[in-house]
Parts: sequence; structure tokens; C-alpha cells
Amino acid sequence: MRFMLRATTAALILGTTVRAEAQLPTVQQVCERNAAAVGGGAGSRDGECGRPVSPSFPDAWAGRWEGTLTTTSPPDGVRGRIPISLLIARADTGSVWTWRTVFNADTIRGLRPYRLLPRDVARGWFATDEGNGVELEETWVDGALIGVFQVGERVLESRYTVRNDTLVHDIIWWSATPVRRMRSDGPNGERGAEILSHRVEGRQRAVMVRATSPTGYR
Repeated sequence: MRFMLRATTAALILGTTVRAEAQLPTVQQVCERNAAAVGGGAGSRDGECGRPVSPSFPDAWAGRWEGTLTTTSPPDGVRGRIPISLLIARADTGSVWTWRTVFNADTIRGLRPYRLLPRDVARGWFATDEGNGVELEETWVDGALIGVFQVGERVLESRYTVRNDTLVHDIIWWSATPVRRMRSDGPNGERGAEILSHRVEGRQRAVMVRATSPTGYR
């Protein structure tokens, strides 16, 4: 699936170690570089890198993005860092978009030539077509493309955002089996409905900067 933790490469979740690459820029360094490129300073950004921008999705996201994918286990154990690139471009078939990810600069084993499909744009509904019969439903919500899916006994949340010229893709995952089940009739007790509590087991975070202009990709 789109990240190395999606269905076809779920072994990463289960403990496969990712080979470390050359030293890669931190999020702060990426943000400061972007701010300098537009004439601002490190103090000019709002939040992590700036306010989310979504003038027209996915058109405004078109282009080639390059950066680093980091896999982390709780509480703060970095399991691996590898380079990652993402190409977003309008496909020849009208409203469909190319969503092509390459992991670890490996265009053979690390290539994920997916497509972004519009389901109902007015409602913010999209889907990622993996080309193997898998189509993951996603929703555009307040400047973020968000999807939740389950692989075996693990549930994953995927979230894309763009701030200035930085694209961030976050995936977190947890067991489908809750660590706690409870009920409450008191204040904020959800009227006695059963409440299931899950514990996050890991995180994969890709931080990419725009390597090419959107011109020619949309």
C-alpha cells in the first residue's frame, strides 16, 4: 500500500528493520529552508511549517516531492529512516491522478504506482487505487486527506497535509483488539454505550519538500 506499511508490505509493522540511509534533514531544517526560500525566517511559520494550504486539491499538490520516511515505535524509538519520493500528476484519463511513491530510491521493489480516484469531490470523497484490486477510501477534511483501513488485526490511519512547500504523510497504527472495554452512566458517559480504548503501536512519518513546480503536472 502507499506506505511501506500498507497491505503488500505489512511486514514493516511486524518488526522488519528498515536500513538506515545517509544523514537526512530534520523537520525544523526543512521548515527553515522553505521559509528562507519565500523570504521569511524561521520565526515566520505558524505551527510546524505554516498554515495548511488547500486552494484546490489535488491540483495544488501536483508535482514531485522528495524527503525522508521515519518509522518510530513508542515511546521514541526510531526504527529506520529511508528516502522517499512522491509524484502527483494528472493522469491521461481525465479526473484520475497519478500517485506514484518510490521508497529508498528503489524504482523496482520500492515502487508503488498508485492512482487517486475521485469518488464524490463535492463531499471530499476520494480513493487510492493500488492496481491490485485494493481501493482505499479517503476523505478530504479541512485541508487534510485522511483514510482509515484495516490489515488483518491492525487498524491504520493515513493523513496527508501540505504546509507551504512541505508535504507530510503520517500513518499511525494500533491493534483492532482494544486494551480496555468500559461503560459509564455518569457525566460524559456516552449514555452507557460501550467504550473501547486502543493503544497506538507505531508511527510512520514522511516529510517531503516540493522538488518540482506544479506546472506541467496538472
